[in-house]
Amino acid sequence: MHRMFGFLPPIGSYILAAGILMGTYFLQAEILAMDPEADVNKVWLVGGLIAFLLAFGGFQRSIELRSEAAQPRVSSADVLQKLTPTETGTLDMQLENAPAEIHGPDADSPLGRVRARSAPTLEHL
Repeated sequence: MHRMFGFLPPIGSYILAAGILMGTYFLQAEILAMDPEADVNKVWLVGGLIAFLLAFGGFQRSIELRSEAAQPRVSSADVLQKLTPTETGTLDMQLENAPAEIHGPDADSPLGRVRARSAPTLEHL
């Protein structure tokens, strides 16, 4: 039953459970209108059980959504793995090679020429 109504948000499960209880009430009213001496306990038992299961499923779904929202996007194990040094004998090439941005632009590029002109020299000091 959880798989069948798992797509519903929690409020949808509660509304559906209330609808089933209302339907159970109207069904027992129709049964009693046809036969005033009829036993409607089984109708209430089945309707109440289905409504309870739907309401309980909605409650479980709200707990799941709340716990998913509380979990961090990155686990602490991932963070610690990035922070700890690598084992001896294995090199992490991302850590060993410096990125190209640190060295700056090529001296031949337009940005390199602008930086060379704007860099202070000993003559300006």
